[in-house]
Amino acid sequence: MSYQVLARKWRPRTFSDMVGQEHVLQALVHALEHNRLHHAYLFTGTRGVGKTTIGRLLARCLNCEKGITPDPCGECSSCQEILDGRFVDLIEIDAASRTGVDDMRELTDNVQYSPTRGRFKVYLIDEVHMLTNQSFNAFLKTLEEPPEHVKFLLATTDPQKLPVTVLSRCLQFNLKRMTPEHIVSHLRYILGEETVPFEEPALWQLARAADGSMRDALSLTDQAIAFGNQKLGASDVSSMLGTIDQRDIEKLVDALVDSNGPELLTEIDRISDFAPDFSAILADLLSLFHRITMEQVVPGSADNSMGDAHRVQELARQLSAEDAQLFYQAALVGRKDLEITPDARMGFEMTLLRMLAFRPGAERRDPPVARAGAPDRNRSRESSSDSSTGDRDQGEEPAPAALESPAEQPNQQQSPEDEYAGGASGQAVAASQQPGTVASSQSEPAEPPTAEPAESPGDTGAAGSDAAAQPVPGEPPVAEIAPEQPPMAYPDDDGLMAMADQMASGGDAADDGVPWDMEPESPSVPAPSEAAPTEPAAAVPEPSGQEPVPPEPEPLADAEGFVWARDFRQLGIVGMPGNLASQASCDREGNRFRLTLDEGHYRLMTDRHRQKILEGLRAAFGGDATLEVTQGDAGEQTPIGWETRDKARRQQQAEQAIEQDPHVNAIVERFEGRVVKDSIRPLENSAG
Repeated sequence: MSYQVLARKWRPRTFSDMVGQEHVLQALVHALEHNRLHHAYLFTGTRGVGKTTIGRLLARCLNCEKGITPDPCGECSSCQEILDGRFVDLIEIDAASRTGVDDMRELTDNVQYSPTRGRFKVYLIDEVHMLTNQSFNAFLKTLEEPPEHVKFLLATTDPQKLPVTVLSRCLQFNLKRMTPEHIVSHLRYILGEETVPFEEPALWQLARAADGSMRDALSLTDQAIAFGNQKLGASDVSSMLGTIDQRDIEKLVDALVDSNGPELLTEIDRISDFAPDFSAILADLLSLFHRITMEQVVPGSADNSMGDAHRVQELARQLSAEDAQLFYQAALVGRKDLEITPDARMGFEMTLLRMLAFRPGAERRDPPVARAGAPDRNRSRESSSDSSTGDRDQGEEPAPAALESPAEQPNQQQSPEDEYAGGASGQAVAASQQPGTVASSQSEPAEPPTAEPAESPGDTGAAGSDAAAQPVPGEPPVAEIAPEQPPMAYPDDDGLMAMADQMASGGDAADDGVPWDMEPESPSVPAPSEAAPTEPAAAVPEPSGQEPVPPEPEPLADAEGFVWARDFRQLGIVGMPGNLASQASCDREGNRFRLTLDEGHYRLMTDRHRQKILEGLRAAFGGDATLEVTQGDAGEQTPIGWETRDKARRQQQAEQAIEQDPHVNAIVERFEGRVVKDSIRPLENSAG
């Protein structure tokens, strides 16, 4: 006798032999028990889930000689003929090959004849969606009102292509895809009956490759048995399918969890020897990270669809929620990038290295610092673009950017805050930015330009001076130099403010008596009280004589000066643990910390979050710190509350500074303007 493939040999013979599809079998069994039978059934679902098998079983149940029953005997002539495929009253039609209207008319003409052997004449039409519109139109009337002895069983993998007129005339049953657990369980039973040795991981690989189809799983099992010489090994199945083992995926994730870069690259190199589909590997990683996240959010929800539920639970404890989300998003983006990368392995490596490099809490490496004496390419490009201004000393060799201070960088433009805070040194920096001047540090005098004659050491000025200039006979000292062009300290803003002050006061001086002269020969730099800010909300200082907004009373500090509400951010607790802790008030007794959270935030606090907060406390206060989290009224002394009140207080101060500033009032009065309060922003580093 010739060999019969497993998919045909182990085709179910009764409803109890069916694997899965309980929702369909329950409806059919109850209908058969109570003789409430419809004249047309439509079975839908993907390939290999049992549509045709259920149709043949239903034909046996209807024509068994012992009567209509959900449990046919399997011994009578009708049952045997149906099993052998030679029952005359079971007409199986392949709609994919008989799509013409003439074929359908022949069917409808023969429907009126009574069955020859059985109780019902059963028409099993497979892939019914392949019929043409003309065939459906010719079939509709017969499908709606067939003779009493006729049953129509329709099967299709694409019900969307069926006309709604056909769907409305049938009882529709949607057969589900087989889960990997169902497939593995059935394969384990069949291989045990066939006495074929197997490895458990091999069955899970076959179940995943079957993609929900039991017939595909049995066909792949036949192929694997032949490939492995009458046994099923995990390595043989991997080689046959051209995929990598799930254990290889777990090794990649282990290297990511341990932040082990060399081990990660070693695994990638080893996997690449099998020439795998890197997109499929990323898909497996996405599935794993998804299951890990589900286990983290809802403990115990990890499914065993790949036979590694225990491993998923272990990884869920090792990985933080932030890591799992980052890895998932990186794999998702990396899978899209594989289509445009020059090499698939390159894109795969970059995806995993991105997970490793940008993992929360990973070490941040600064870019290499240029060695002393080496030319700075960025500085060279800047000096070449600014050479027309004559600011740089052509004889001076640029020093590394990491070793320069603001006073040693003549080409670097100072921000308004630097000019205001600098005082006399700020004037020296501004003077060094004027044409014809040379900046020097206090410890090392600047070299003279190569185009000028050599100078004596005494010509550079007294030691400790902030700036020195070339002495020219008959000219005033460098501090009184008449520049060749207007000063570079924001002439547009200064001119606007000076114009407003002069118009408001009717004279040439501002209210505070300091002239705002915009002539080119004016060498002075505006004092901090005179300088115009680039943004009114951020840089306008409090005017003299103005009562500031009283600061918020500081919370009581402990013996170490640590205030939970004010100094919490210094602990470096980030992510979800940091958000929860910022909503809590804290009572401290020595190194015992007790946090109080309201009910809503207390429910979100998990053991993982408590551990992260405790690690931050121990890093700041020692390893003997303890933590207790209770539910209650957190009150106002929480970090988030303190930050909210401090932000509101600084905003109020900024608005008052703008409203009471004489220069702003002069502009508003003269130009009939108004101050848009929504545009006022306080300085982020303002202390109030």
